[in-house]
Amino acid sequence: MAVQLINIGQIANDGTGDDLREAFIKINQNFEEIDLRDDEQTTASNLGATGESIFSNKVNYDLQFKKIAGGDNIILASDDNKITITASQTLTVNADTGTTDIVGSSDITISGGDGITTSITDGALTITNDYVAELVEDTSPTLGGSLDAQGFNITNVGTINASSVVGNFTGNLQGLVYGKDIRNLIYNFENFDFGNVAATVNNIFDWIVLSIDVDLGTITQPDPRTIDFGSL
Repeated sequence: MAVQLINIGQIANDGTGDDLREAFIKINQNFEEIDLRDDEQTTASNLGATGESIFSNKVNYDLQFKKIAGGDNIILASDDNKITITASQTLTVNADTGTTDIVGSSDITISGGDGITTSITDGALTITNDYVAELVEDTSPTLGGSLDAQGFNITNVGTINASSVVGNFTGNLQGLVYGKDIRNLIYNFENFDFGNVAATVNNIFDWIVLSIDVDLGTITQPDPRTIDFGSL
């Protein structure tokens, strides 16, 4: 039953309102109606198994909720329909040839250059160098150790310089020297046989000279002494 209103008329004692009996009947019925009604059963709860709770508690008919506060670099804004949470932090990424800012939900792409590949697996970023450098790209290459040609030829060579102190060539050298094949010249300097030298010995000194070997040095570094073996 709805709550009944007592008719009090237009002005006092105009005879248009409810009499006292009728008025108190409505009053009693209104009390009975209110008494039969259930107490306020309004409540609130937080849904979901994870996350922070918004509802705090209920005091009589007062539902109490927690406030939302912004942390470091977090901005809160609200209107009649919503609360907006915005991250105010900006991450700047610097590269060799430029920069970019990551704000909020912005994305950044990591791409590989020549011979460089990138991949992401299970959240891990992998950068792989597949680049094969060529000597032709280095205008002043140097070696940190011995060069092993593994049996391959080195062709189209300009000038090869070797230090007289530590540099040398091991093995047979093949090719032309100033356009000449030096193998043809070797035969003119090998296997000479001048036979025996017959000398006339007239005294003991000549005999001693002929009996003792004398080192006259080498062709490039000859002995400076002069020896006269007489006439042939």
